[in-house]
Amino acid sequence: MKGGTVIQALSKALHQLLWSYSRWIVLAGAIFYCSTGLYKIPGDAVGVLTRFGKVVEPSVQPGLHYALPWPIDQVDIVSIKQVKTVIVSDFGSRYRLTEGGASYTFYKNTDLEPFCITGDNNIVAITLVLKYTIDNPVKYLYGMKSPEVFMERCAANLIVDHLSRQRIDHVLTVGKKQLEFDLQAAMLSRLEHYETGLRLSFLEIKEITPPGKVQQDFDMVINAGLEKKKALNQAQGYKNRVVPQARSEASKIVREAEAYKREKILAAEGEASRFLARFEEYSQNPEAHRDKIYLEFISSLYPRLGEIRVVDMEKSQDSGQDFIAPYLLK
Repeated sequence: MKGGTVIQALSKALHQLLWSYSRWIVLAGAIFYCSTGLYKIPGDAVGVLTRFGKVVEPSVQPGLHYALPWPIDQVDIVSIKQVKTVIVSDFGSRYRLTEGGASYTFYKNTDLEPFCITGDNNIVAITLVLKYTIDNPVKYLYGMKSPEVFMERCAANLIVDHLSRQRIDHVLTVGKKQLEFDLQAAMLSRLEHYETGLRLSFLEIKEITPPGKVQQDFDMVINAGLEKKKALNQAQGYKNRVVPQARSEASKIVREAEAYKREKILAAEGEASRFLARFEEYSQNPEAHRDKIYLEFISSLYPRLGEIRVVDMEKSQDSGQDFIAPYLLK
């Protein structure tokens, strides 16, 4: 009887002890559970807060925050300042292509190297470098299943499409930069259209070459094209130097001819003016001017004559023969 009383007392004390400690355990568990709602967002990221799967805060800024513990709230941290890089150089072995509704793996089924075909039925190997950031965390997380994979497949598709409309010599020489510009514009449009949440910041064609077996022949063709362009540039430079010089010489000759023309016209007009003036004087007194003209003529002629004979015309007419004066002018 006494032993049973002791056991009951011990049992009661144990229950009281367990009840007392269980409250502290539950309280500690509740505190720990509530503390799991604390979270920190790094400086180069934002958080997306969802409650029962619905987005309630699309852009939680960096710092220490609190959310309701799991499974009520969930926070996904997305780095929006980190620049990520993707290299696209394979157009068959990494991607599952679709033809006629049936998917297949090009490289696995054919064992052929994945090249791109240009518009003039030549093949090239191409390596494309993409750099991107996460522009919209919500679209990135919930817009589609694998945005990065979509971006790689989109780039591969666009390369194949653009190269199929261009000649290989154009792509390998002057068309590379234009191809990069067209690809980047098309990529930006598609990424925005399909709401991937990604933003392409840089696109570069790292390498675009023909297959190794024909590389030497292509190099010869490219070098010939470069030599042709160099010769055309030299010819254009020679033209740019010679044509202005020739035009300058022609302009100089024309100016000299115009000056000579004006000089002759002015001289002729001066002679004509003097002639008309003398003719006007002659018309007023013809005999005096005839004598004057005769004397001027004799004066200009005299220095060139060695001997002058003066004849009296009246005596010569009276005698019927020439009368020569008995003196000479020397």
